[in-house]
Amino acid sequence: MSLDNYLQETGALATLAGILAGFAISAVIQLLSTDKPGKLSTVTIVVFSGSTVMFVYSLLVFVLLFASAAESNAIPTALENFGNFALLIIFGAINVFLAGIGLVGWTRSKTAGIATTILALITMCLTSFAIISVVTTMSSI
Repeated sequence: MSLDNYLQETGALATLAGILAGFAISAVIQLLSTDKPGKLSTVTIVVFSGSTVMFVYSLLVFVLLFASAAESNAIPTALENFGNFALLIIFGAINVFLAGIGLVGWTRSKTAGIATTILALITMCLTSFAIISVVTTMSSI
């Protein structure tokens, strides 16, 4: 892989992590500002908080990898494990974020809960299939 491709990939992953972290923390703030105390609200806040932390970790790793590569003008192969771990964390964070979306509907009504859960499960399946397909394709190259 060339340095330009590495910089583009780490930059894209950092951007994705940052945007999704923003959405997740916005959900936490919105849920904290509502007057619906209860176990379901608490669980939903914890799930979105977990995805926020996971996205922020990945964001920081990808930004640091990007900076390291840009400063040294070479791909930092010694830090390869950090990038791999952060990529796995971001994959997990996407599913945790989708789980939060599935849960948040239940705080409104049973109908909204069923709809958001079904949509979140469908999206989880589609994104997991896409991730697995790309990872297996890339690992066979």
